[in-house]
Amino acid sequence: MTSEQVFENVKRIFLEDLDLNLVESDLDETVPLFEGGLALDSVVAVELIGFVEKRFGIELSEEVLRMDAFKDLRSVVQLIQEQLTVRQSA
Repeated sequence: MTSEQVFENVKRIFLEDLDLNLVESDLDETVPLFEGGLALDSVVAVELIGFVEKRFGIELSEEVLRMDAFKDLRSVVQLIQEQLTVRQSA
């Protein structure tokens, strides 16, 4: 899966699965997910993790669930791609 495909799937999660009342123009790769950006809270962060795991068929271990992995959409996409690579090589 290309980074563009992963990004589009992540955007779908934000627009369709999470109850955030966002429009597509709210989402670019660099928009902060927490302070100064989308202002997500911890409940939405947990929901996001669940939707990512379900949509991409991956399991995000505690070791990879770092705040810097959820800094912005680009970092989420990078985390997903890393986990997809790990899954494929297993």
